[in-house]
Amino acid sequence: RSLPQKTMLRWAVDQPLAWKKANEYGFMVERSTISRNGQAVVPIEKVMLTSEPIKPAPLEKWEALATQDQNVAVLAQSLFGDSFETTAPTSDILGRATAVNDELEQRFTLGLLAAEQRFDGALLAGWGLEDKTIVTGERYTYTISVALPEEATLAVRNGSVYAGPDLYEELPTPIGLAAVFGDGSVLLSWNFDLLSANYTSYFVERASNDSDFSPLNGTPIFNATQKKEGESVSLFYTDSIPNGTNYSYRIKGKTAFGEIGPPTQPITGKAVKALGVVPRIYKKEIPTDDSAILYWEFKEEGNALISKFQLRRSDRNDGPFELVTDNIPVSQRKTMVKGLKRINYFTLVAVGKNGINSESYPTMVQPVDSIPPSPPMALKGVADTTGIITLNWAKNLEEDLKGYRVFRSTNPEMEFSEVTSETYEREVFNDTVTAGNLNKKLYYRILAEDQRYNRSPFSEVLVVEKPDMIPPSPPVLKKYEVTEEGVRISWIPSSSSNVVSHVLYRKNRRVDALWERLFETTNLTDTLFLDSSLKEASIFDYTMVAKDSVGLESSPLNPITIVWKGKKVEEEDLKLVAIPNRELRFIALSWKNKNTETKEYHLYRGTSPDNIKRYKTFDGDIKRFNDTNLEINTTYTYGLKVIFNGGRTSGIKKISLKY
Repeated sequence: RSLPQKTMLRWAVDQPLAWKKANEYGFMVERSTISRNGQAVVPIEKVMLTSEPIKPAPLEKWEALATQDQNVAVLAQSLFGDSFETTAPTSDILGRATAVNDELEQRFTLGLLAAEQRFDGALLAGWGLEDKTIVTGERYTYTISVALPEEATLAVRNGSVYAGPDLYEELPTPIGLAAVFGDGSVLLSWNFDLLSANYTSYFVERASNDSDFSPLNGTPIFNATQKKEGESVSLFYTDSIPNGTNYSYRIKGKTAFGEIGPPTQPITGKAVKALGVVPRIYKKEIPTDDSAILYWEFKEEGNALISKFQLRRSDRNDGPFELVTDNIPVSQRKTMVKGLKRINYFTLVAVGKNGINSESYPTMVQPVDSIPPSPPMALKGVADTTGIITLNWAKNLEEDLKGYRVFRSTNPEMEFSEVTSETYEREVFNDTVTAGNLNKKLYYRILAEDQRYNRSPFSEVLVVEKPDMIPPSPPVLKKYEVTEEGVRISWIPSSSSNVVSHVLYRKNRRVDALWERLFETTNLTDTLFLDSSLKEASIFDYTMVAKDSVGLESSPLNPITIVWKGKKVEEEDLKLVAIPNRELRFIALSWKNKNTETKEYHLYRGTSPDNIKRYKTFDGDIKRFNDTNLEINTTYTYGLKVIFNGGRTSGIKKISLKY
């Protein structure tokens, strides 16, 4: 509990034997400062708040407090008492061992329960501590450990909690206080579960003038039951009071640290004497299909206490009930009701002159019913890949509907078998079928059933397609051709009937690339593809899969591997220029090449186009050369050849000029 000036700690070991040993060894408390004024403390500052293990205080220090509070006395007895009263099942060894074990569990349970009711008792037991050395703006984690000796075989995990003075919050008001005033008593109830982290017990207070409240329970009320998962726990208190007098009630919560929270708003009411007589419907007659005569008993001496009878009706045994007939005379003991529905529940209410009513138990009245319900409508169904089929349909509107029966078949022309073993009451049904079943479709029919077991006609047949779990067969590569334009691949389509596309994949081996999706066609007659997107010479793998209508893919084909030397370089892709400079006596040669994957250039020269030889070799980044080895009045022919990465070559681009 974080307070502005101190932190109060409480702890407990949660197993009886470990609890007993921990009390012997004692507890150590360590505080870690993790932040200061919003900034993290690095490294974390740690300090031991206990110089030696905290153990139960000596027995003589308990006497004064134990004589004042029974909880402290129980706590001391659980720690120091020679025995806790238990009954051995038998006198044999096993029985005595069981009794000893039961005694330990009782000490453990009652000791911890008593400590929850008295914080100063928990401090005496060594199960709590107050840290008054805290600093405003700091936040801490506290770690509680058992001071186990090295030779101990017992293992107890540490406990920890987060606290700080700025985490202080005022205690909340208890939630959900309600009161039911009866004859000479009132039943109070409130929610325990929602504030169980704050309050361990409660005080009930009463006042007769809405201001001078005094406590009713000397011992706080607490919850001693084990909460079930998903269950909300409420506490109850019954107070006996005289009839006809107004009383106000409120409650206060008490924490494990002894703090008392704010009270609830008062609830005021008074007890009223009950009628003491109750009507009982003992007979019913159904003269027609839509009317009934009801007979009831009611003590004659009760006539003076009531002003009338009322007949109420509902579609359900537990209501809600609506008024059917009012102002039935107090001396009357039968009545007729018309306009019966398919199923009816009636109660008779004796209306007291003092405002208190008494009501009979519900009686069901159902006319002869041979009319079956309507067949279920709006059937839908879907199957998943695990073999679970989910069916749903619209709810039938008959008031006496009992439920439904579900039938299944693998052939709509054959008999349907029931898959429900009893009347099914919901409009959603899950059926399980074997996923490997070869039937691609399942057929369902549903009928409705009423309380009289009248069955409706069958619904229309619902067809549910089972999910496709079998991948298609793969296509077959027919042939491939490597050209200067690219790689041309042809294939034979998959033979599976539900194939919707074929997908071609490619991988570049030299760069250790992943498979890339190259091409997909949904035209199953399209069986040829030219991969013209290759940009550089390399070694490529190709594979192909078939894909069906639900997205399943076939196994991939064994890859084919091809070596591609690159695209053919056209003459227009090369540009060669020669400009003579007779004054300085050289020919300036320059060239361009659209392809960036150039390894080197080979320059050829000769005195005629048909007689040229390799003259010079240049790196791929060289783009010009001045030829000075010349003779005047000579015609020269130059040629340029490109060598690409991967070994591919171009043709020879030629140019002639006279120098």
